[in-house]
Amino acid sequence: MTMIIQRKYRQLIKPTQLGYILIITSAILYAFIHVIAKPMLGMPIAEEDIFGGNHGINPVVLAACIYILNGIFFTSIARKTIPILNIDKKNLLLLFSIGIAEVSALIVYFFGLKDSSAVNASIFSNGEIVFSLLIAMMVFRERLPKNELVPFLMIIIGMIILPVAYDLYDNDISTSSLLIGDILIILSGFFYAIDVNICKYVSNKIDAKRITQITSFAAGIFALLILIILNIPLDVDWKDIPMISLLAFAGTGIATLFFVMALRLLGGVRTILLYSTTAIFGIIFSNLILSEEITSLNIFSIILVISGIYFLRNKLGRNE
Repeated sequence: MTMIIQRKYRQLIKPTQLGYILIITSAILYAFIHVIAKPMLGMPIAEEDIFGGNHGINPVVLAACIYILNGIFFTSIARKTIPILNIDKKNLLLLFSIGIAEVSALIVYFFGLKDSSAVNASIFSNGEIVFSLLIAMMVFRERLPKNELVPFLMIIIGMIILPVAYDLYDNDISTSSLLIGDILIILSGFFYAIDVNICKYVSNKIDAKRITQITSFAAGIFALLILIILNIPLDVDWKDIPMISLLAFAGTGIATLFFVMALRLLGGVRTILLYSTTAIFGIIFSNLILSEEITSLNIFSIILVISGIYFLRNKLGRNE
């Protein structure tokens, strides 16, 4: 009976179609959940100190909770995959490194999101693509051919130069908390790029669910160490636990799992192109949920970024 249902399921949804569904769902979850995270972080950091207060959840605390809960969630669904004790030391070290890079990116992102707008954060959401290319050029000595230089500049202009220049203009060329937030979100892309590059060396024999479980616990433990070292109180209201759980399971865990599954079904090129729509969903949710204004410059920036990613699709696919 089960075999019959599986055959009918395969006939109804082809692997490619399933890949499209998974990657679009992943992009929507990531955009939706991170827009929801902004009000949980409270007021801008300029109005309170790094250790938080009564204005919202500290970014380090929020990141620690997200990854610990995500690790617990994936422990229950990764039971039938390769046991942790059977994973060799090299892959475990790589997975722990991925976890540290991921939580570093999320912490920096949350600190930036606290000061920046969710619309800007959405535009900057493809930052790891820029940094991945820069790492490839500086570390691996790769060069951009002339025909790839223009689309790369389109991404830089649309994702960084236009939003930052507008914020400078809007604040009379002075440094503001909004600008600092923008810079931090862009910087988080550097840590995500490190994460992506390390992922290349993890064995394909390890199930995606097991990878997510181990990296989540590694990330959560690293965030807890930061809390201890900086003496930041683990101050979380019980009423925030359901929303934090949603951030952990949907925005981090399920979104990542769907991305990995889509990557195997569609390949790097189509997955990257479709995942870049996170920026589009992000600005839509920012307007619908947070009532943030969407300007013509925001739309132009998104068009430049996605167009640049489209023209660079073959190179990005090879890098993945």
